Amino acid sequence: MIFQISLGLNFMAPTPLFTLIMGDFDISRGLVSLLIAVVSIVLTLFLLPGGFLISKIGSKRAMALSGVLMTAGLLAPLTDSFLVLVILRFVFGVGAAISIPTTSAIIMEWFKPSERPFLNGINEMGRAIGVSAGVSVAVPLANVVGWQMVFFFYATIPMVATVLWLAAARPSDHFEETGTEPSFRDNLPLIVNRNTLLIAVATVGPFALFIGYSSWLPTYYNEIQGMTTEKAGSIVAAMPLATAVATPLSGMLLSKLGRRKPVLFFTGLAFPLFALGSFLTSGTILPIVCVIALGILFALFIVTILTIPMELPGVTANKVGIVTAAALTIGNGTTVLSPIFIGSLTDFMNSYLPALSIVAILPIALLLATTFLPETGPKATVRN
Repeated sequence: MIFQISLGLNFMAPTPLFTLIMGDFDISRGLVSLLIAVVSIVLTLFLLPGGFLISKIGSKRAMALSGVLMTAGLLAPLTDSFLVLVILRFVFGVGAAISIPTTSAIIMEWFKPSERPFLNGINEMGRAIGVSAGVSVAVPLANVVGWQMVFFFYATIPMVATVLWLAAARPSDHFEETGTEPSFRDNLPLIVNRNTLLIAVATVGPFALFIGYSSWLPTYYNEIQGMTTEKAGSIVAAMPLATAVATPLSGMLLSKLGRRKPVLFFTGLAFPLFALGSFLTSGTILPIVCVIALGILFALFIVTILTIPMELPGVTANKVGIVTAAALTIGNGTTVLSPIFIGSLTDFMNSYLPALSIVAILPIALLLATTFLPETGPKATVRN
């Protein structure tokens, strides 16, 4: 749980600080977006290697390694170079890329199939709490100690998690040993499997929307609607906070419902509606309602999409990390482009509306992917 909080806390840490960082380094919106995009780039490139790493060194060592790498922000106060800051974010991203598939493997090692949706919800709640806390606390903390120290204090959380993990974690007695080293060739059918690719397509819109809006809505509210940076950050922090509250409830709902596709259809239809409302409505109440709705929808979506790989035929604890990593790679690729796309198109057109509108309608792709996905829930017959 502390690892998940650490991941969310550090991932979105720069977003409310964009204005301060742009001022100190005299850089553009597109360039400062690299602080988020570089993490997404690394996730895209290293999720699959992270999945293979679990089979090579075991889940305990893999999670410990991810925790060490996620403490890279401890060095942020020692640099006055934007390039070095980007490199530190790169190192953090490698740790995050190892952590995500390792978490899926640990859930399959330790918990029964009926418990896994709820545990996916608990873990996503941790990440969402981290994102919410990171976005809401960053500006007040930066006003006291400076924005570089925000990175330092946030990096102490994965350091604590790593120490606790090394002291107390142990592998499950039920972990399935295959006795063979993982081979890319042997696992290629899992990676290019039709269902894996459909899950990957399903992640594109929601991931781009969540990361892109989390990155730029605070600055949009500040620059266009005249809100203070603190108020803008607090409004956008409601999105991951809503996700944090809704993810365990989503896991419980998913377990009771016994089906996965109705949830994906619902979220695919609702995402664009509330995304457009988050920036096209005026005042404070309606944007907050839309932002909270986006957080709840993302909770429903992410718990469902992380549960499906655990229910696919032939996927064991040794393999689920690879399937999850392969499925999330394309989605994380869109999170690379989303903040840069919004920032760069806004610079080019001198308006946030075109970029935010385009990203708002991307989750429609979720409807197409869901149409062809099999129903893996316990109340439906699973077909390959």
